[in-house]
Amino acid sequence: MEYIKKAIPQQIHPDFKKRAIPIQECGEELINVDTYQSPYVIEKPMYHKQQITGALPHCYVRESVMKRLEEVAQQLPQGYQFVIWDGYRPFQVQKAIYDEYYEKIMKKFPNDSTEKWQEETEKFVSLPSVDPDHPAPHITGGAVDVAICNAEQQLLDFGTAFDDFSEKANTAYFEKKAITQPLTEQEQHILENRRLLYHLMTEVGFSNYYQEWWHFDYGNPWWAQNKEKEAAIYGIAH
Repeated sequence: MEYIKKAIPQQIHPDFKKRAIPIQECGEELINVDTYQSPYVIEKPMYHKQQITGALPHCYVRESVMKRLEEVAQQLPQGYQFVIWDGYRPFQVQKAIYDEYYEKIMKKFPNDSTEKWQEETEKFVSLPSVDPDHPAPHITGGAVDVAICNAEQQLLDFGTAFDDFSEKANTAYFEKKAITQPLTEQEQHILENRRLLYHLMTEVGFSNYYQEWWHFDYGNPWWAQNKEKEAAIYGIAH
């Protein structure tokens, strides 16, 4: 596919944590990915599988997110599907994920300050905010964690597992590596898989969070900032 020939660009890194983005809530409902019954999109709710308290047994996203996912999935090779790991995330789930990673950071860097622990945590896990003017991205229903599986329902190799909070999770990690050294055959496959996912998603209007190859936004404040929109269209979802 032509997508795998296009490099992932060096992305703008807007300050998601400090800048307030106006929200003009459009009122779209949350859609259950499972009951939507798309042949192109399947769900594997990871946090429910991990038995995190409050995690939902199905993945939910806003209506326009679901429609865009189905639209772009039809461009995948025959039999391939999008795999949705997470969409809308209740507050208690966001808090549980945040607190768990915060503790890991504290143990890893015991001599750092509270501010540093928070900064390191929020590189990968958003503050569990239900501030109506500044909600965490997944709480809006406009963030989705997604990968691609082949016709045998085997995940393509993207170089890391879901929620692998390491440098390799950076969307353009292998693009940067290829500048300084030759990639192995496996790394080249990973690079092409990330390019495929990135370009399919961004060409139908999603934005990507540069630290996580699997995380894409539409309609929420992160998306509005990345796309230089005047306002977001999704606030806290219910």
